[in-house]
Amino acid sequence: MRGLALITITINHITGFTDRMHMVGMQFPTLTLWGFSSAAEIFFMLSGYLVGAVYFRADRDPPVLDFAGKVWRRAGKLYVYNLVLFLVLLPLCLLSGDLARLSFYSWFIQGGPATLIDFLILYIQPYCLEILVTYMVLLATAPLFALLLRIQPFVALAISVSLYWFAHEHAWFNVIGGSPVGDWHWNFNPASWQLVFFGAMAAGRYRLLARMERRAEGDWRWLVLPALLFTGLTVLFLAQGWFSFQVEYQSKIRIGPVRVVHALSVCWLIMSILWMWPRLQRLWPMRQCAVIGSNSLQTFVVSVALSYAAGFIWIEVTPFHAAYIALCIASVILLGIFANAYMWWKKR
Repeated sequence: MRGLALITITINHITGFTDRMHMVGMQFPTLTLWGFSSAAEIFFMLSGYLVGAVYFRADRDPPVLDFAGKVWRRAGKLYVYNLVLFLVLLPLCLLSGDLARLSFYSWFIQGGPATLIDFLILYIQPYCLEILVTYMVLLATAPLFALLLRIQPFVALAISVSLYWFAHEHAWFNVIGGSPVGDWHWNFNPASWQLVFFGAMAAGRYRLLARMERRAEGDWRWLVLPALLFTGLTVLFLAQGWFSFQVEYQSKIRIGPVRVVHALSVCWLIMSILWMWPRLQRLWPMRQCAVIGSNSLQTFVVSVALSYAAGFIWIEVTPFHAAYIALCIASVILLGIFANAYMWWKKR
């Protein structure tokens, strides 16, 4: 699932460049094209679940300080990766004024070396890198939620839901900075996005998916509800274009409830299909998705680099729809090659 989300994120990031350059032609087909949520929600959900399942399982009950040490080290690694990625992408933006403008690197290029401080203190974030910054904040604050979760799970979840709803209803309740356009607030409000991350972390602590899998394996009835929910939300999303109306509560910055429910329906349906037919997981495409998702931090960083490279090629060399499709496919292939090579390197 996380590998599929990373593939979708890669394609969506490339599309973010081409669409804002007014490309003529249909976007590369992903679930995002026909649904309220993007792959980011799925990425945060699955990452939160794995943090809870790997580092804070209830049956192992590790000390909160041990848990804090592990997630803080990972947050520190994220910070370093984010900085390296920022520096690696800078030359491409120096060579392309349009790429610099679309990615907001123009802020740093025009402001000079002094603006690097804005990046280092997480004040200004270029396009595609903002998701890592929010992920860092959630990892850094995860020990506090873990402490509440150990003391009283229902209270911990109630606090998370209350914070989410307050942030959703009050747009000003966000971190100042982010992209140097619009309202000058973060594109992924941590106060809102913490719900999907911490909620999934709680589910991972109690291994909710493992329990569901044992009950759902080979039972087609478990497919009915997620299939109906996903189908209904897809029809509702498409109906906005058919009948010219707008569904409320689908903000991406504050991750509106409609987006949350849609992302849950996508995860639930795909996992139910895999539980119903476990052999699907052994198919080559599914194995490749698993490889891509197994080292998500490194793979995400490479996916962003590929998105920028594809954006540069499309903007400066071949600004055509066919080239966009080819670049999306090539980027996914290269992402898979990197993931396999990285896994081989780790095992050698």
